[in-house]
Amino acid sequence: MKRLLAVPTFALLFGSFSPTYAAQTSPQYTVTVPEQDKRLAKIEVRFSPKTDTILMYPEGANHLPDGWATFVRSLVAKTDAGAAIPLEYIGQARWKVSEPLPQNMNLSYEILIHHDQGRWPFGHDEAAYAKRDCVFYTGASLFIGALDFENIGVQFNVPSGWHVSTPWQEVAGKRNAFSVSGVEELINIGMLVGKHTERSVKIGNLEVMLAVGQDLKESVDLFEATIKPLVPAAINLFGGAPVINGTQTGKFVVIANKDVFDGGGTFIRSISMLFKDDPNMRNRSEWGHIIVHEMLHLWNGQTIREAEQEYWFTEGFTDYLAYILETRARLISEQDLFNIIARKYDEYLAVAGKTGMRRAGDEKGKNYDLVYSGGLIAAVALDIELRRNTKGAKGLSDFMQRMYREFGASGKKYKIEDVIRVANITADADLAAFFKEYVEGAKVISLDRYLAYLGLDVRRGAKEGKSQSVIRRRAKMTASEHAALSRLIGRPSVSN
Repeated sequence: MKRLLAVPTFALLFGSFSPTYAAQTSPQYTVTVPEQDKRLAKIEVRFSPKTDTILMYPEGANHLPDGWATFVRSLVAKTDAGAAIPLEYIGQARWKVSEPLPQNMNLSYEILIHHDQGRWPFGHDEAAYAKRDCVFYTGASLFIGALDFENIGVQFNVPSGWHVSTPWQEVAGKRNAFSVSGVEELINIGMLVGKHTERSVKIGNLEVMLAVGQDLKESVDLFEATIKPLVPAAINLFGGAPVINGTQTGKFVVIANKDVFDGGGTFIRSISMLFKDDPNMRNRSEWGHIIVHEMLHLWNGQTIREAEQEYWFTEGFTDYLAYILETRARLISEQDLFNIIARKYDEYLAVAGKTGMRRAGDEKGKNYDLVYSGGLIAAVALDIELRRNTKGAKGLSDFMQRMYREFGASGKKYKIEDVIRVANITADADLAAFFKEYVEGAKVISLDRYLAYLGLDVRRGAKEGKSQSVIRRRAKMTASEHAALSRLIGRPSVSN
C-alpha cells in the first residue's frame, strides 16, 4: 500500500533550542558539487556565532544514532585569520564551539549523499538521493548552522550545464544564487540540482515550477495538464493560495523522479515525489493521488500548522480532500471514490477501538492505518456532520477555509481545541462529543449512519477470508439525498 509522508514540523527545533540572544544576520553558504562526484556536496559558511552550539535539524533522521550528522565528514572551523576553532561533537547532530566565541566563524564540511543507500522509515524522498542526471537535497540534509540565522545567502557552484530548481528567491544578476529569509525556510525545503527538465507554469498568480529527472521527462506534459486544473481547485477549497509566515508564497516547486517505490513528501513551497512506474493516462489515478495529496499539504500542514502533532488531521483529512478533488477533476469516478472510502473503512475497522487516533499519531508508523485511514474516515464523518447541521449549506471546505483564515494568514498554530471550536462555528452546533469520542477517544465511527445521509449503503462481506465493505448508492434515492451527494462530490451525482 502506498505510504505518503508526514509533513516535517519545526516544533521541536524551535521549542527545544529557542535562542535568547540577539538575531544573527547574513550568514553566507556556498554549496559546491564536484563534477566528478555528484554524491558529494562541499559546503562553506561564514557567520558570527552568538551561541556555543551549532547543529543540524534534529528531526527527520531519527532512526540514525547521529541523525543528519551521519553523512557529515571533514568538519572544520576557522577564524578569519585562519586559526582553528575547536569543535566538540556532543551527539544528536550538535557540536559545541570552544569559548571565547570568535567574532566570525568560517565553517567547511562535506555531505555524502548516501541517504538513498540505506532504509528510511518512509523512503528517501524526504532525505536526499542521487540520480544519473540530478541530485535531490533537503535543507535538513545539507546545512549546519545556528537557529538565529536570517537573511541567509546560498550560492551553488555546480558543473557546467547544471541548474538549480528551488522556490527560494533568486538574487538578481547572480547565477544559482538565492536569498533565504530565515532558518526554517533554509531547512524545510526540497530542491533539485542537475541536468533535469525544468518547466515554469503560470496558474493565476502562482508560479508552479516542474523539476523532473530525465527518466520521467516524457511525463512533464502530463504532469502539467494534471496540475493546472487542480491548483485553482485547491485555492477554491481553502479560500486562498498557500501562505508562509503570513505571506502568500507566489511559487512552489514540484520535483519528480523515478525510483523503486512510490511516495511523496511536502516542504515549504516544494513537493518531492518518486514513482516506481512511468506516469501515464492509464495509471493517472495512482500517481495523480500522490500529486494531489502532497500539493494539499502546502495548505494543510504548511499553511495551516499544528502546535503539536495532529497527524489524524494533517494526513487523514488531507487524504480525504485529495480524493474529493480527484473526483471533481474526474481523475477518479464517483464509484472509485466509494470504493476507496470502503477500503479505508476496512483498514480503520481492523485497528479501531483500542486507542484514540490522536494518541496513535505519537507512533505514526506503528499506527499507520488508525492515523491515516482513521483520519480519513473522521474527515468523511465530519464533512457529513457539518452538512447535516447546516442543512447542506456548509461542509468540510467551509471548515478548512475558516482554519485557513484564522491560522494560515496569521501564522498562528492551532491546537485540538481550535479544531473543535472552528467545527462548532461552521456547524452552528456543539460537536465536542464527536472529537472526544472518535478522535481523542477510541469509540469506533459507524460510517453506515453517516453515509445514509447521502443515500449510500455500506454492506459488509468477506473476500479471501478478510472482511470487506462495499459502498453503493441506494436503488432509490430521495431528492435531498441526491442533492447532498452532489454537493459533497462537487459535481452532479450519477442518476438512479
